Amino acid sequence: MIRRILQRGAILAEREQELRTQELELLEKLEDAIRHFEPKEGARDLEHLRDAREQLDGLFLLVVAGEFNSGKSTFINALLGERVLPEGVTPTTDRINLVRYGDEPGEQLLAGYVLERTYPADLLREISLVDTPGTNAIIRRHEELTRDFVPRSDLVLFVTSADRPFTESERAVLQEIREWGKKIVMVLNKIDIIGRQDERDEVASYVRRNAADLLGREPEVFTLSSKQALDARATSDEKLWQTSGFEEMEEYLLETLDQRERVRLKLLNPLMVGLRLAAKYKDEAFQRLKLLADDVETIQNIDRQLAHFHEEMLTDFEPRLAGLDLLLQGVERRGAAFFDEMIRIGRIRSLLDSDGIRRSFESEVIGDVHQQIEEEVGRIIDWIVERNLKVWQDIQSYIEQRQISRYKDEMIGEVRKGFDYNRQALLGSVGRLARDVVGSYNREAEARAIANDVQGTFATTAMAEVGAIGLGAIVATLVSSLVWDITGVLLAAALAVGGFYIIPRKRRQAKRNLERRIDQLRKQLRESLTRQVHQEVADSSERINEGISPYRRFVATQQEKLDEARGELVSIESALLRLREKIDKL
Repeated sequence: MIRRILQRGAILAEREQELRTQELELLEKLEDAIRHFEPKEGARDLEHLRDAREQLDGLFLLVVAGEFNSGKSTFINALLGERVLPEGVTPTTDRINLVRYGDEPGEQLLAGYVLERTYPADLLREISLVDTPGTNAIIRRHEELTRDFVPRSDLVLFVTSADRPFTESERAVLQEIREWGKKIVMVLNKIDIIGRQDERDEVASYVRRNAADLLGREPEVFTLSSKQALDARATSDEKLWQTSGFEEMEEYLLETLDQRERVRLKLLNPLMVGLRLAAKYKDEAFQRLKLLADDVETIQNIDRQLAHFHEEMLTDFEPRLAGLDLLLQGVERRGAAFFDEMIRIGRIRSLLDSDGIRRSFESEVIGDVHQQIEEEVGRIIDWIVERNLKVWQDIQSYIEQRQISRYKDEMIGEVRKGFDYNRQALLGSVGRLARDVVGSYNREAEARAIANDVQGTFATTAMAEVGAIGLGAIVATLVSSLVWDITGVLLAAALAVGGFYIIPRKRRQAKRNLERRIDQLRKQLRESLTRQVHQEVADSSERINEGISPYRRFVATQQEKLDEARGELVSIESALLRLREKIDKL
């Protein structure tokens, strides 16, 4: 936009041209660095940077700012010697008035809020003037326009009125202008309304002190009456001209603010804009990295919770197998006693009754162990299910705590909105995943699925006809099948071939077989249930890590990008500071 408004021939000599080239290169690098932040809400910063850079090709830009009704338009008219700008007691326009040289008076709307006025005044051959709407105007758009145009200025003349000097609203606007690193000259206008000189001096001193406190240095302060100066020019009244105090202001603009000083200020203008934005986004990078450090901690804490969950499951699981061990030990002990009682010479007739032996074995050895195993395995499965649910509830609770709006209190400016939204959205997706899992968790279905898987391990080992019987019944079937090894035809055949001395050996064999079978069953139960514990931990970890993965990638890529951008900004800021030293020596 500024290119269209203020394109003019360069005013820079060879040395200044060299500095200008360096400055343009640095500002282009700065623009690229700022783009790393994707500042959708901070697009105005990039616009300010581009406008300030393009302003290097234009004439010296003098911006007149101040509150509404402080006499800015009258001041500019006094500078030009004619009523070029309309003067009024109410804010009637929301446009910036850009005044530049032209052979004939005229006006043209260059942009939505910039009205170019031309006038054949010698002052305008090297300086363009900007009349901004009042910073305290009722129409708030006026204030926005003024603050939007200030970054483009090479010098700011801030006009304050003698009847209300240095108001709070003026203080706020001056603070903002100062943050852009602009050179500010104070104009105490309407001094004619104060009759006594000592009172004028007192007001001027008040403005000078307050401005020095705010700006960190004492600015030039010109006390004058724009109205008297304009009237003096119109009537050629030399005495009134001297009384107006305007001559000092004019001398400053024409002599003190000479060609070299204007060149220096013109070069400093975009450089100071660049320094402000470099510092702003360097701090923004630091603040984002601080937030990402919290996100890294969040991810690491979730990883630690998962690792602790796995470790705790394995640690707590072993004691829970003790109940199964006791049940199987009971079967083994009763079985040994059963074989001692049944496999002896006095029980020959009973031993030949296979069905009777099996019934006795099931009654005396097996008993209700199938129900006890079923219940014990059920308790272990319920524990697995509850622990799995607990880890999801812990993740859900932790994420909800991390999503507390404490981050909003740390927001700086607007440029972080998109970034914070993305990271909060990704963090929220982890929380939603946990909530969905917890909300839809079906304990009975989860327990049934684990039980079916454990039972399937034994169903392939047992007889095909076990069908849909429970795990305990399968285990009992596998144990009771042992009696076929020492009863019926097998035992009768052994007796016929080997005689009665075979009975003790058969009894020892039966005990060993029972012990081996119990060990196999114990091992199968342990392996199957342990595998389920690991599987549940793995499934939970996989789902949680899957939910975290976009969040984890975002944090990693943002850290890398921000570290790179911050490094670039530090380098650019240092180069701009060195360039400022060179410009100050002009």
